[in-house]
Amino acid sequence: MKDPNSQYTLITGASTGLGKAFAQECAQRKMNLILSSLPNENLEDLTRQLRQDHGVEVFYKETDLTNRLAVEEFAQWATTNFSVNTLINNAGIGGTQHFIDSTTTYLDDMIQLNIRAMTLLTRLLLPSLKQHKSAHILNVSSLAAFSPVPYKTIYPATKAFIHHFTRGLEAELQDTNVRVSVLNPGPIMTNSDVSKRIEVQSFYIKLSIMTPEEVARIAIKKMLRGKSVIIPGIMNRLNAFFIRAVSENFRISVGTQIFKRENRKTHNYEGTRNRSKQPAWQQPDQKAAASRLQG
Repeated sequence: MKDPNSQYTLITGASTGLGKAFAQECAQRKMNLILSSLPNENLEDLTRQLRQDHGVEVFYKETDLTNRLAVEEFAQWATTNFSVNTLINNAGIGGTQHFIDSTTTYLDDMIQLNIRAMTLLTRLLLPSLKQHKSAHILNVSSLAAFSPVPYKTIYPATKAFIHHFTRGLEAELQDTNVRVSVLNPGPIMTNSDVSKRIEVQSFYIKLSIMTPEEVARIAIKKMLRGKSVIIPGIMNRLNAFFIRAVSENFRISVGTQIFKRENRKTHNYEGTRNRSKQPAWQQPDQKAAASRLQG
């Protein structure tokens, strides 16, 4: 039976990258955790480490959130066994490649994970969140949510959904105990493939890059303060301002130049199927893998 006095923060896509940084930041703040990732992503080791290092309660469940039934079972397991007062929807997939070169499985997995899993988990956990005196939802979007992005196509569209969904939900819940925030980071240095792609980017873009730990620290701090829209880093806030200030056609033109060059020079890393190089929260199943540069 769950202990209503022991509150938990649920984090999806927690095995590596930004999700792992979220877990570490929350554990440092003495927040008990429920973590999820795909199977075989060493989530048990992270759970053990967080327990030992920070003296908090940590539980985990490995599951594939591109599967609707798995999402529903995960939500039922979490709400039945734990008192969840914070939900961080971090799991997502993205990449840079020609739309015509993308497999339908890859595209469908991106939509199911970035949109459906986030939406359903929020709906299924909301009754539990509303039982608390104070509760939080943090959905991870991207600066890409503010503009169409050639050679990413579906990714910014899913992030735009997350952004608008979160702002709308925030308005619906403004008279409740649940605070809702959306995180719109720029590029994050998450893995070796991201490092390779960053090497071909302009000096200006490189100035915007942040570590997962930096983003997580800012995001959790502002989430707990009830900040609605969180854009970490001065350069990223400037980027967000300019994105909104210029015309959509200009944004598309600039994005075409940037990501066409990235797609060409990195030999389309995102379309490969080498799971050994990919973090779990970027791979929705055994058949579709994608390296991700957030933002």
